[in-house]
Amino acid sequence: MRVVIFEDEHIAGEKLQLLLKAINPNIEILKIIPSIKEGVTFLADNQIDLAFFDIHLEDGLSFSLLEKGSINFPIIFTTAYDRYAIEAFKHHSIDYLLKPIQKSDLIQSLEKFSRLSQSIPSDAMKRITSLSLSEKSYNSYKERFTIKVGDRIRIIPTREIICIYSRAKGTFIFTSSGKRYLLEQSLENVLSLLDPDIFFKVNRKHIVRIDKIDSLLQFSNSRQKIVLTIPFDEEIIVAREKVKLFKRWLEGM
Repeated sequence: MRVVIFEDEHIAGEKLQLLLKAINPNIEILKIIPSIKEGVTFLADNQIDLAFFDIHLEDGLSFSLLEKGSINFPIIFTTAYDRYAIEAFKHHSIDYLLKPIQKSDLIQSLEKFSRLSQSIPSDAMKRITSLSLSEKSYNSYKERFTIKVGDRIRIIPTREIICIYSRAKGTFIFTSSGKRYLLEQSLENVLSLLDPDIFFKVNRKHIVRIDKIDSLLQFSNSRQKIVLTIPFDEEIIVAREKVKLFKRWLEGM
């Protein structure tokens, strides 16, 4: 079975690859692809039996990749989306896996694929993928976070977020009032819930909001340092491999 993994987080991609090979050593992992641009070229030149799609890739939502070419293979989404999106994927794709991926869940997905692979006609597959592409009709990006602070629940609208960052194995929101709140989700999971036109993960530790960026400073090796609209207590440096994508995001491309 020829499998391709679309995943921009290196560790997550490697983990999925190891799990797949542990379950079935005969699975051939063709490639782990981090971006839409690379995916378009790869799909045009390769025959695939099954693909695992993360929602967020380096240069945008994976749905846009599906829109660029003819998809005639089953898809399993690997996602941390909220329950509404998960329900949609459940009906309009072969299956979904909620991150962090558990081996038992992956086994069930592969068994489901095995049962369906010999019986799904091509026209049905086209209907499945076309419904998946219409994510804008059901996708609802997170507009607020509810956070427990002592014996109270605080409501933090996303418009108040300056940045989101990981530190000491925790994920935190930094707000326009200069306050910080601890989240229960991982940084990757939080990113899945946010509008990619507004929020961008600039490195492994920081997500920034576009209208909360004050300016950019040149850093070493052609990288850029982000200056936020209010002081933040650590440097936010755009990762070298994301500089071009970050520029395109800033320009709305």
